[in-house]
Amino acid sequence: MLYIKERGALFGVRLNFLYFRNIEEILTMEKKRVRYPVGEHDFGEIRRGGFVYVDKTKYVHDLVEQGKFIFLSRPRRFGKSLLLTTFESYFLGQKELFEGTWLGKHENEWREYPVLHFDMSENSGSDARLMTLYLNERLTEYEEDYGLPNKAYLEDIGSRFRTLIRGIYRATGKQVVILIDEYDNGILETLDLNHQEQEEMSKVLRAFYKQPKAMTKYVKFCMVTGVARFGSYTLFSGPNNYLDISMMEEYAAICGITQQEILDNFEEGILRIAEKYEETREEAIDDLRQKYDSYRFTESHELVYNPFSLICAFTEGRLANYWVKSGVSKVFVRYLTRSEFDLLELENLKVTRENGRKIYRQRYDTFALPDRLSYN
Repeated sequence: MLYIKERGALFGVRLNFLYFRNIEEILTMEKKRVRYPVGEHDFGEIRRGGFVYVDKTKYVHDLVEQGKFIFLSRPRRFGKSLLLTTFESYFLGQKELFEGTWLGKHENEWREYPVLHFDMSENSGSDARLMTLYLNERLTEYEEDYGLPNKAYLEDIGSRFRTLIRGIYRATGKQVVILIDEYDNGILETLDLNHQEQEEMSKVLRAFYKQPKAMTKYVKFCMVTGVARFGSYTLFSGPNNYLDISMMEEYAAICGITQQEILDNFEEGILRIAEKYEETREEAIDDLRQKYDSYRFTESHELVYNPFSLICAFTEGRLANYWVKSGVSKVFVRYLTRSEFDLLELENLKVTRENGRKIYRQRYDTFALPDRLSYN
């Protein structure tokens, strides 16, 4: 039952009554339950399904204008896949999905391009044979989509990918868009295996990844995302030719959610948290900030919230450690299980710019792996 006291209350939650413009607004908020995209990272599905969406489409416009080969590193469960599917919908000319967004209001020409989208996390195996099988399956699908001959007889995965890019360009008369998500998944899955298995995986991926740059005249746009830093592995030919936006100020909030974006998009979720813990709206906002906004990707930019944890909190209406349940690397866990490293050594350890290198050298085996997994 809804009741209002002198200072305002909603289901027992203390609120500033003046925050609401009228009684109808309160009743509407009571009836309406926002849909949060837990586990959904496809832009088209989110838009068609009426899920809450934080508009990041201006970044799409800016990156397309800025360069052809782009790289972005972000932690797991941070919105990289959603970003790439946004690019996919944009280049497929799906204008209707962008209604009400920045791009929908500012883009005048919606041109359709052929898009090749590879999500390397779809390959759950940790050996080169399974990775090759996955890539060949995806290349077969694209050959069929564009009416091209099946090139499965080509033993080199790189040659087949190169032939596909050229074939699509010739068949459509349009340059190809290439999106590679979780580029480092295969390597990270083999980090704790023997050197031969790591090298076999690297050989397969290296042959595949070097093709977009080699076929630059047939490529309209190429974006690669992953967890590990771009310089951690030599999987790309001429990586300096990719624009690494991971630590660039203007793209610090391309993934994740800022404080202002929370206030603009998640009022229902904030009030639900306030109701759960019997606190004011402002207190709920402060609790969310204390719990989830611990990410900063440049020295001067504001902190951003972990989007996965935030969405889960709003969906369940409670604060909990959601990311650790799904974002922790299995490789890291296996490493810690087998090692003699005492996690208590990390308690109260303060790493600064001045002492960081010394600590890293002293405990290289301990800190090298999480560094490559982007846990620092």
